[in-house]
Amino acid sequence: MWLTSDKVNSLVYWENPRDSGIAFGPVLVALLALRYISLISVVANLSLAFITATMSFRIYKSILAAVNKSSEGHPFRQFLDMDITVDNDKAAQLIQSGVTRANNLLTTLKKVFLIDNIVESAKFAIGMYLLSYVGAILNGSTLVILAWVAAFSVPRVYRDNQTQIDNAILPLKAKLDELQAKISASVPGAAKKEE
Repeated sequence: MWLTSDKVNSLVYWENPRDSGIAFGPVLVALLALRYISLISVVANLSLAFITATMSFRIYKSILAAVNKSSEGHPFRQFLDMDITVDNDKAAQLIQSGVTRANNLLTTLKKVFLIDNIVESAKFAIGMYLLSYVGAILNGSTLVILAWVAAFSVPRVYRDNQTQIDNAILPLKAKLDELQAKISASVPGAAKKEE
């Protein structure tokens, strides 16, 4: 039931377009709906649409079985028999992973806000300044929608055009590394403390 990295890669690289579409489409529709309608209305309407579709399909299959005098059984039997319970060990592992990531994030934020490394703090400040302009143009739900679309399009575009993209980015990365080295050399206290 859990998404492994292989399953996620298969979805975002569109190796099976039907499965990727099933994963991508409903979430995009829900995000677009949340953009314009309240969460309660979105949940209620999406649930109503889903139950209407499944009930219609179940009635259709029952009528078809009665007309053909067959005993196909329940059309959703494979899903009803599927185990969707959360394994205690997997839940504990996910919680532990989340706690570890949260602790790493808090440690990094502490170092950035308390100026442990002036270059890293300056980069963070510039990033937040630019993000304030992005926030003035777009709201959070628009950014989530763009991130969702990018998650399903950028990996495939990059894989299909990897050499051209790498060749275009390589000079920019070299210039950025050179600029960062110059700034680190010229700013006192920018060198990372050795422990």
